[in-house]
Amino acid sequence: MSLPLSSYRIWITRPAAQAGYLSESIVKKGAEVYTLPLLSISPATDQSELNDALSRLVQFDLAVFISPSALNAVFAKLNSPWPKDLPIAVVGPGSAKRAAELGAKRIICPPTQFDGEGLLQELGAQTGKKIVLFRGNGGRDILPAGLSAAGASVTVVTAYQRSAPTLDVSEIEYQLQRGCDGIVISSSEAAQHLFNWAGGETRLKLQCALYFVPHHRIAEALQANGANHIVQTEAGDDGITQSICRYFAPVLSPKE
Repeated sequence: MSLPLSSYRIWITRPAAQAGYLSESIVKKGAEVYTLPLLSISPATDQSELNDALSRLVQFDLAVFISPSALNAVFAKLNSPWPKDLPIAVVGPGSAKRAAELGAKRIICPPTQFDGEGLLQELGAQTGKKIVLFRGNGGRDILPAGLSAAGASVTVVTAYQRSAPTLDVSEIEYQLQRGCDGIVISSSEAAQHLFNWAGGETRLKLQCALYFVPHHRIAEALQANGANHIVQTEAGDDGITQSICRYFAPVLSPKE
């Protein structure tokens, strides 16, 4: 029996350090994977904010992490175990999985709506709470503003730096010629980087490509750049893989 993604070629655009599990999952379903990181992740330019927050973790009632990259950046700098009484809140299953891998025991994650709004709803009132929020440079303000409105005192920390990668037009053209049956885009920023870079015939080809995205905001960013062949997937790496498999599953003819 052939695997559900046999003969398909899927592009994964996650940052390099976050692409492994999803790539392996899709390869196990039979696809060929091409990795094209559309975000570069590096340490925060100024480490003083992060160092200060880590020196007084025990003073906080809750730590919020925007992404797996935020978790990686913070846990890489820890000089002692994570405080056992300090719960970790995340916006989606990918971050929840990474937090568990790093040894976190108390993890809060929305059950269905995997974004800042979903986490705010899950957390509810935070009157008098001290919350530290770890994110990349220039993140959305929905969570800090929402937590403050819920009564918390919020310390926002830039834990890592996001930047646009340097893309090679000849390499992308070569990969398009080799085949592109679908492109997984995991953030609106990554979608914007792709189309900020692409011009001419390459841009037209990318506008005609099929995209798999786990959130409607990413679909909106793609549509704003002229891409309209978009499938919204389930959240998390397993959900994305399952959604891609369902999309490409052959339609069985009814029995005569």
